[in-house]
Amino acid sequence: MESATLTPPVRSRTGAPHLSYSRIQRYLHCPEQYRLYYVKGLRPRSPSASLAFGQIVHQALAHLFQERGDPVQRFRESWEGAREAALTYAQRDSWEKMAEAGERLLEKFVTEELPKLGRVESAEKEFRLDITSLEAPLIGFMDLVAEVEGVRTVVDFKTSGSKYGEHEAAMSDQLTAYQLAEPEVEQSALCVLVRTKTPKIEWHITTRSPEQIQEYLAKADVVASEIHDGRFFKRPGMWCSFCDYLPVCTGNAQKAEETLVQIF
Repeated sequence: MESATLTPPVRSRTGAPHLSYSRIQRYLHCPEQYRLYYVKGLRPRSPSASLAFGQIVHQALAHLFQERGDPVQRFRESWEGAREAALTYAQRDSWEKMAEAGERLLEKFVTEELPKLGRVESAEKEFRLDITSLEAPLIGFMDLVAEVEGVRTVVDFKTSGSKYGEHEAAMSDQLTAYQLAEPEVEQSALCVLVRTKTPKIEWHITTRSPEQIQEYLAKADVVASEIHDGRFFKRPGMWCSFCDYLPVCTGNAQKAEETLVQIF
């Protein structure tokens, strides 16, 4: 696959310039991966099953909060639709194992965690922040704004194959972006649905100081400027061994054609 020329890169597929937590995070991880993903529009032909699983669990929870629907049934229907999809499963995973895990996690959430939630203000709420210092608006979606045990909280749902470290909420840029979008909340939280043999649901509660928010804005400003100016470079490291774009970086055109597809 040929190299891209440096086109204006801080743009959505519709052409509207914007930033997001995920765009900033991908650039920080590897600027070249950002270019291949967002500028060239390259995606794996066989997406990760764990990524698809997480998206379907998110949709099931949104169904619960937006429509008061049954999240287990919604998950069951959506995951059934993924049965024949070309997904890449981890060595110990299978469609059947993930089907069981999703149902058990959502059942556990409804039984044990839902009673902790009071008034739900919004679910999957879109935000757009026009910040003077940034090259483009910061946009995104907040999974949930609700009272958690009586405290107004912005919540991000995660699915994981292992428990989260205690530091992850405290250092989460995603929660900082949410705090920017919803400054009146008293706290923010990661609600992690842990896909282990015995399903677990963890809450990691945190807050953000004005200094932490300014630190994130400074980081976003640097990244936005680099993207705007078309500065992309490879960031080699141990993560390259499991990167979908390794064939492009190593010049293996045949492997790249076999594993990647250009969607725009």
